[in-house]
Amino acid sequence: MLTTLKDVAKLANVGVSTASYALNGNKLIKESTRKKVLQAANELGYHPNGNAKNLKRSKNEMIGLFISGFTGPFFNQLLEGIQDVVVSHGYELVVCASNERHRMLTERLVDGAIILNYHIESELLKTVASEKMPLIVLDRDIEHPHIYTALLPNEKGINQALKHLEDKGHKEIGFIAGSTDSYDGEARLNAFKTYIKNHNLTTGLNKILRADFTEDSGYDTMRAFLNNSHHYPTAFVAANDEMAMGAIRAIEEKGLSVPADIAVVGFDDIIIAQYFQPSITTVRVHKKQWGESVAEAMLDILTGSDTKHLMKPPMEFIERDST
Repeated sequence: MLTTLKDVAKLANVGVSTASYALNGNKLIKESTRKKVLQAANELGYHPNGNAKNLKRSKNEMIGLFISGFTGPFFNQLLEGIQDVVVSHGYELVVCASNERHRMLTERLVDGAIILNYHIESELLKTVASEKMPLIVLDRDIEHPHIYTALLPNEKGINQALKHLEDKGHKEIGFIAGSTDSYDGEARLNAFKTYIKNHNLTTGLNKILRADFTEDSGYDTMRAFLNNSHHYPTAFVAANDEMAMGAIRAIEEKGLSVPADIAVVGFDDIIIAQYFQPSITTVRVHKKQWGESVAEAMLDILTGSDTKHLMKPPMEFIERDST
């Protein structure tokens, strides 16, 4: 017997409309209620399907890309890589940037989905994922037979940056972390902590700053640190290039020189990093290649082939003037 939304609502002891809102990620629904509805849907094996409202087709020939937003320069090349592959195979790419409603997911309006949106709960992804609705996640490590991961080798990139600074003679190295809800950002911070402990550079543990991945936040955080400290590390690693640029502005505004007084390393190698003054030493993420491999992997999964394309993108350390 087919499980309906009404069945889910009954098991969760909520109204049908509340169950629908919860499954669609509406933020008006309390967190405790959302979890209760997701658990009920999971127990019953309920998968809403918008296509059932019309004539059902076996395939939509569409792949969904769910991202947290369009701000920041990181996404452009990643999107280009995914789009090129998807279109070349006769599929359409649908890009969704909503943080509240996820109808394309919950109603299975796409054949498969690529997820780079930390606002979407892992429990919701587990509920949606199935053999007929495979997911590839780029922003978390999640165990599920129909959810595949394609994560950046963040530890390798941070190790490259710290070894470079060590080779330059730096003994006290600080870190500019991003917001705590970013998987990649926290992976980079944890890699930093592990490296400096293993290399007896533990004074750097006292110089971990928090920003939110934007240039302005990097500036504000570094400015506040410099204004309230009498002793500075000789180098900082930032979890992305934008924060590195903001930090450099604050350092130079303080009358210090980069890299003579404080060296700075970024991460991602966004296009502007090479033109910034001083040009930014960074870890290059091959974003378009990452997007291409993820899209190829999704098509492998949808056609029943081996997922040979699901690989970690290469990292490349780029030395420039900021160190």
